[in-house]
Amino acid sequence: MLCIHEDSNANATLFRGTEPVFAVAEERLTRVRFAGGFPKMAVEACLNFAGITMSDVDVLLPANRTHFLPRISANILPDTEHDYFGGKHKAWLAFQHQLSRGGLTTWASEQLGKAALKGRFPQLASFVDHHTAHAYSAYMCSGYPDAVAITADNMGDGFSSKVFVCRDGRAEYLYGTSARHSPGQFYGEIAQLLGYHNLLAGKVTGLSAYGDPKPAYPVMEKLFALNDDGTGFRTPGLWKRSRRRGAYAELADHKPQDVAAACQKRLEDVMVAYVEHALAETGARDVVLAGGTFANVVLNQRILDLPQVDRIFVHPAMTDQGISMGAGFAWLAEQGNAINRPLSNIYLGPGPTESDIERALAEAGISDTPGPRGIVARRQTDIEAAVVDALVSDRIVARYSGRMEYGLRALGNRSILYGTQDPTANDWLNKRLGRSEFMPFAPVTMAEHATSCFERMDGGELAASYMTVTFDTTDTFRKQSPAVVHIDGTARPQVLREQDNPPYHRILALYREKTGLESLVNTSFNLHREPIVCTPEDAIRAFRASGIDVLALGSFLVEQERGEGVALGEEGPEMDTNNP
Repeated sequence: MLCIHEDSNANATLFRGTEPVFAVAEERLTRVRFAGGFPKMAVEACLNFAGITMSDVDVLLPANRTHFLPRISANILPDTEHDYFGGKHKAWLAFQHQLSRGGLTTWASEQLGKAALKGRFPQLASFVDHHTAHAYSAYMCSGYPDAVAITADNMGDGFSSKVFVCRDGRAEYLYGTSARHSPGQFYGEIAQLLGYHNLLAGKVTGLSAYGDPKPAYPVMEKLFALNDDGTGFRTPGLWKRSRRRGAYAELADHKPQDVAAACQKRLEDVMVAYVEHALAETGARDVVLAGGTFANVVLNQRILDLPQVDRIFVHPAMTDQGISMGAGFAWLAEQGNAINRPLSNIYLGPGPTESDIERALAEAGISDTPGPRGIVARRQTDIEAAVVDALVSDRIVARYSGRMEYGLRALGNRSILYGTQDPTANDWLNKRLGRSEFMPFAPVTMAEHATSCFERMDGGELAASYMTVTFDTTDTFRKQSPAVVHIDGTARPQVLREQDNPPYHRILALYREKTGLESLVNTSFNLHREPIVCTPEDAIRAFRASGIDVLALGSFLVEQERGEGVALGEEGPEMDTNNP
């Protein structure tokens, strides 16, 4: 079964039976962030992985029942920054609101979407609703028998959020709220007002820890609220929204960090109340989450800390990057074939062979003889030990190994690693990588030592394995690893078990033997304004353009003279994926 998502953040997932075996976002292959439209390259990558052609696919399953525009032409999708205050976007929101009401508009949109694909793909199966796909992506990868699934994002198939009760392998829709009133829209608007790309709203989260929410909070109350019965949201009138008038204009009188802090607190307060209502309605104590709003790791911590919550799980590709996988699980559930269990492998993307790496090095003119800037590559008999030696020597190491991670976060196979001891690293290393210095680094931590580093982890262990929740840190951890502790005393770890990635875990184990520390900085390996590196060629290009000292490329250790570096990454939930 081949599942696809066509829209911004296009992606594809290949299932073999009930198991997803390959998944990739189009942006990783095109090198254009948020690449949308039909995921042509992602589909080709799925087929190449399995050694099949489209005629061998039994079922083609598209997500998004009413998203007919990208099926007509990918050029319809915006390839630049969305203007959330612009007329085109407001018209699209109004149309999405109409879709949420059902009727002829919804039916016609569905028919247009089907007509655009029917002739091309005889295996075409039923379309899966956007938020239903989100819900199943979270529920079927959680292993929780009973749960409440809550989805929230900007918009999809007319809605910005839906709530489902999950039991016996099925997610039953309870209620939802129109795209006209959207938590993703609210947060994106504030990001845009602060000068950030609204699809990179994670910068607001990072900046918020430096501000005081009180001065601007009354303004935020006007911009985003829970409705009277707790089943949806309220936002200002659509056509009158303007950055130059009303409540939005009032924010210009406040410090940017205070605006960010007020925005973050308002999002948390409203969404937590929304979750509490869903818990009361369903009686569930386990919560599964998906949708771009839940890329907000601080919000996720607030939900985990609720006394009526036992466990939370956030799908590792909680944004629309997870829609194709969720659609596959939804269809399998309809057939009675879905299996609810955690993913056995998060490394579901493309991976090179050793000959691919050798060829990439040769084409780049890199060998065991030093070249320009002293770049030299040497094959290692023990690459993990060589990486640790470099880290202990206070060097920055980019690790490119095996198959690429599924989801937003770099989880070791496409990561930049560094020691956690230097309290100034957040400043100088972020600058060296071309990133805003207020964005905190995240740690990767050995699971067997996690409880000595982080507090109140109970119920968040699975979410933590994918870097999707923050925790308060212990006094000892704050003293030993200040480079990965945010100003508010929290950290957003990847808690790594040996079975999840044995070579990566071995690096941590060897590092602990030499330093006594169980954590490393883990930040994503990507060039400025590009997604995480995918191919060996991407890795070499990023390494050459950066101030990174060492590249662990398969079994090769590639070294260069220390440089000043260039803008290597841009923060946010879609770019520097390991900054919240």
